[in-house]
Parts: sequence; C-alpha cells; structure tokens
Amino acid sequence: MLWLNPQVEMSAGKSMAQAGHGAQLAWWELDDAARAAWRDAGFPLAVRTASAERWDELTTSGLPVVRDAGFTEIAPGSCTVVADHPALRRP
Repeated sequence: MLWLNPQVEMSAGKSMAQAGHGAQLAWWELDDAARAAWRDAGFPLAVRTASAERWDELTTSGLPVVRDAGFTEIAPGSCTVVADHPALRRP
C-alpha cells in the first residue's frame, strides 16, 4: 500500500510521480526473497490517501517516506507518500 499525505494538495501527475517514488523506495528496502515474492505476484499495489491520524502514525513508523525536493508544485521537504509493504513492517 502506498499512502498519500492528506494534507498536501498535488495534481494527478504529481501524485502518480510521488507514488512511483514510493514504490521504488519500497523495492530498495525489500530483501531478495521479498522482491521475488512481490514480482511473482505481479507487483500488486494500491494507492490511498491516509486519514490525518493515520498519516501521523505512518510517518513515524520507520517505513520509507518520500520527501519532495520542491522543484515543482509543493514545498521542499514535504512528506508526500509512505510505502507500506508487509515485508517492511518491523516488529
């Protein structure tokens, strides 16, 4: 699951780009076995907007967070996406 920040307005194109970055960060964090399992399953993925309460929890969870560089439509350093793959959840 890729969670979008509910407090940052982004165009559809910007949201798609940020979601792509989130998927890439998830991929980099996965071990080889988790990557193979995700690939073999056809890379299932969903993108949703988090609630404000959930967003606060997600950004402090240790999961990969996309922080925008600020070159286009949102402020630099804005957290835009959290990549929440089951294999990335640490006990």
